[in-house]
Amino acid sequence: MGIGTSLRTIPTCSLVRRRAALPRGRFASIRGPALVVLAAIAVAAVHAQQKQVAAPVAGYVFDGAALRPISGVPGGARQGAAIGIGLAASAAVVSPQLDSAIVTASDGSLHLFRLSGQSATEVSWNGAPRGPAKIVYSPSGTAAAIYAAGRMQTFNGLPALPELTFSATLSPPPTATYSSTAAELQAMAVSDDAAWLLVAGAGRVTALSSSGLSTVLLDGTRGVALAFEPGNHAAAILNGAGHSFEVFTDFMATPTQRIAAPGLAQPVGLAFSADGKAAVAAAHDGASTTVFTLASGSAMPLDCQCAPSGVSRLGDMIRLTEAGSSPVWLVDVGTARIVFVPARANP
Repeated sequence: MGIGTSLRTIPTCSLVRRRAALPRGRFASIRGPALVVLAAIAVAAVHAQQKQVAAPVAGYVFDGAALRPISGVPGGARQGAAIGIGLAASAAVVSPQLDSAIVTASDGSLHLFRLSGQSATEVSWNGAPRGPAKIVYSPSGTAAAIYAAGRMQTFNGLPALPELTFSATLSPPPTATYSSTAAELQAMAVSDDAAWLLVAGAGRVTALSSSGLSTVLLDGTRGVALAFEPGNHAAAILNGAGHSFEVFTDFMATPTQRIAAPGLAQPVGLAFSADGKAAVAAAHDGASTTVFTLASGSAMPLDCQCAPSGVSRLGDMIRLTEAGSSPVWLVDVGTARIVFVPARANP
């Protein structure tokens, strides 16, 4: 009998008929109440096996109070129960590989958790910054960049052994004036080995290396989104003002690939697919969500019927909106379609 066998295939009468076939000895005397006990044990074993069969975890989301798994397949997924992490969380960022999450506690402290199914285990993290304004994972989740109190730091070795690889204060140009953190730092991205960091702010995009090199890739522009390809140093910039998606493979001022990107003047994010063959960008207007295919140099617009708040990879999917009272909208890159996960009816 397999795990998925229904209990209807185990009628009590069939168990009684099998009693006569038992060999003589101590088992041959089983009858009456003892037989009922054996039947109950068999039924309990089936129930235990069935409870072990759970829907696959397709991702994790933070709903403003708790970290929750997304269980099921695209188009038929649901948000699961809150994962216990032992602290009050105010924010959380999930790794693209779905194996960890960086959580900001209500007191401003940062915590790193390894994720597996419905559980989370905290990882020791010495030297973690406090009160972060922005956190981003690298495309494969092996590194992270954190901006806090005007200082940028990168860490590699995630999720097992986070190690500081770069730390610097971001000083604005003398002509720039900032009214908020959003104006000071518009976007950032870090490579999987934490060797390179892209920073957008004050109208320019700068590539910074952990060894101290600095290269300005774009200047005098507004409205950008940044991303690294998985496993290498190829970087992509969605230039909203220039209406283009540009790929830089050698950190020179000239991109090696440029794809027209109309309708993305105010981008909210950019992320590569898990295999690095495509990238997804979105703007405040959900009708401007676009899938760029690098091999063909094509751009496919998708109508989300939503208001994207960001773009981040969750396993094989790309998330466009946060969890909460509304559905979570996702891009299934493999099928070039947009699906959603319903909001939880009972938080």
